Amino acid sequence: MKAVEIKKVTRERKREKIAIFFMIVLIMGLASLLINPRGSKFNAMCVRCYFCIERCPVKAISLDSHGFPIINKTKCLAWDEKTQKFRWERCGLCLRGCPTRVIELLQTNLKERELHTTS
Repeated sequence: MKAVEIKKVTRERKREKIAIFFMIVLIMGLASLLINPRGSKFNAMCVRCYFCIERCPVKAISLDSHGFPIINKTKCLAWDEKTQKFRWERCGLCLRGCPTRVIELLQTNLKERELHTTS
């Protein structure tokens, strides 16, 4: 086997393992939501990869006491104070690349927004 082919196979196996990991974490999160219906949908969907934290150019995202992302609306470039909504076209780097796009939930679900944002 050529070295290039070996690298390709190794890379494919690594991607498969990563995909399986994210699926397991997602399933576990959804299962916990079914067990505890009062639990946060955001917490059930978030795989805690912390991609959003790394991508935020203004460091508006930190972690809550359970290790889930929390957005500081005052710092967030996408937050529109006037409309009280996120305008992802302004920035949205945290959203792009998020494996579950869970941050979109904060746009429409006010309960989740209260739990996962600060001022």
